[in-house]
Amino acid sequence: MITLPGAAVPRRSHIRWTIIGLFVVAMVINYLARSVLGVAAPAIMAEQHISAEQYSWITGAFQVGIMFQPVAGYILDSIGLKIGFTLFVALWSLITMGHGLATGWLGFAGLRGALGLVEGSAQPAGMKLVAEWFPARERGVAGGIYQIGASFGAVFAPPLVAWAVFNHSWRAAFFVAGGLGLVWVIAWLAWYAPPARHRRLSATEHAYIVE
Repeated sequence: MITLPGAAVPRRSHIRWTIIGLFVVAMVINYLARSVLGVAAPAIMAEQHISAEQYSWITGAFQVGIMFQPVAGYILDSIGLKIGFTLFVALWSLITMGHGLATGWLGFAGLRGALGLVEGSAQPAGMKLVAEWFPARERGVAGGIYQIGASFGAVFAPPLVAWAVFNHSWRAAFFVAGGLGLVWVIAWLAWYAPPARHRRLSATEHAYIVE
């Protein structure tokens, strides 16, 4: 492109990095929500009289649920990231909060299976977001960035549970983790749109993404 002397050079926005940053927060919440049970397990098992064998069924239920990631990916492809991921995050937030009301190992197992089913959407959503928002030359970096959220979520779970148990009970940790997800949904709905329809995305950045 030839720029005439004195002509204004179009500025390239950097909305794609804001979008990936917002997704990193979702990943933090995702792994925080799934990690709370493991940290709170001793208190839960003692209070609910859950044996080690029963606890293994609880954790196994989550793994069964998360195996359905392709289904989550299909849903995201069908209805799009904005609505699809909103539904998944809202569901995993409510299910996480439901852990705070659970009693008995069967109740926990059912909730863990459901949580795995909807939390499994995070990885397909991340891959779809990177593919839609980043040119091929930046997708490796963007993918590495959103994966950081998983580590942060696991790091934040122990202090959250310790705070909850010390000040309230283990149930409070699930309510907090779920509540954070619902707050995130509000930000996602307010900020996210596909590149072709994002109001804050400059024409220059859009051209850079699709080149």
